[in-house]
Amino acid sequence: MDGKEALKEFIQKTLGCGCPEEVFRKIESQADVLLDDHVRAGRINVGNRLLIYIVDIKEEETLMSLLPFLIEKGKTERDSLQFNRFRLVLATDENSTIEQEARALFETIEKDEKIHLHTIKRKNIPPL
Repeated sequence: MDGKEALKEFIQKTLGCGCPEEVFRKIESQADVLLDDHVRAGRINVGNRLLIYIVDIKEEETLMSLLPFLIEKGKTERDSLQFNRFRLVLATDENSTIEQEARALFETIEKDEKIHLHTIKRKNIPPL
């Protein structure tokens, strides 16, 4: 399976994206995008309709300040590019603890229904 096919499978099966097949004709990915002076993310553009950030999270403490920033940054980019959806993927080894904290915090952040949060073990994310 080549890189684009692995990304497509990840987006459809792991993230649960139900985008039409034609959207997947264009998948662009970047591995190390600087979002601000300190935060880097993987970035995936799926058919100019879906924006995905993949951010490595190692500690729960960084979640409190980072999650609101990432949601706002992704929403702003999604809207400026006129994409339909934004999905934020938190890549972690300690999935269960961080996932619970992230979900609880995500619920308190002002957002729309086209923003989704996923917490996925690092080993389950294909290379960008």
